[in-house]
Amino acid sequence: MKLYETTFILDPEMKDEGWESAITKYSGIITGGGTIKTVYRWGLRRMAYEILKRSHGYYVHIIHESEAAVPSELERQFKLDESCLRYMTVLADNPRYLEEMEKSTSRPSGEEDSRASADGPSDDDDDDSRGSRGQRDRRSRDNDDDNEEDR
Repeated sequence: MKLYETTFILDPEMKDEGWESAITKYSGIITGGGTIKTVYRWGLRRMAYEILKRSHGYYVHIIHESEAAVPSELERQFKLDESCLRYMTVLADNPRYLEEMEKSTSRPSGEEDSRASADGPSDDDDDDSRGSRGQRDRRSRDNDDDNEEDR
């Protein structure tokens, strides 16, 4: 048996019952040929780019020890499931990294993401190092004022 990491993104419009049933379905496939170490429900997050006209997705990360046939069966099921936007399974070649990750994680699998609200995802978690729109507009106005003085 080898150690794998499987991450998948579910459709954000499914809501809680759909997410839980999908996680249960994929966990069942894994336990059919191995054991699950941990399940991390990362919750609703903004994706780097739109997938099927959706900018957010519900992220789940599962660390499991299983036989080599399990990742191929997971991939087959992910392809058939329209609610799964993206998926990836990798061989975890550094178990020490996983131990450190488990220690540093503040939320075990049972806790919910505090940023995910019932009425949908928020844009508060966007990382925009350029500053807010107001700051950019102010800088461009300042540059326009400097150009007028030079004339």
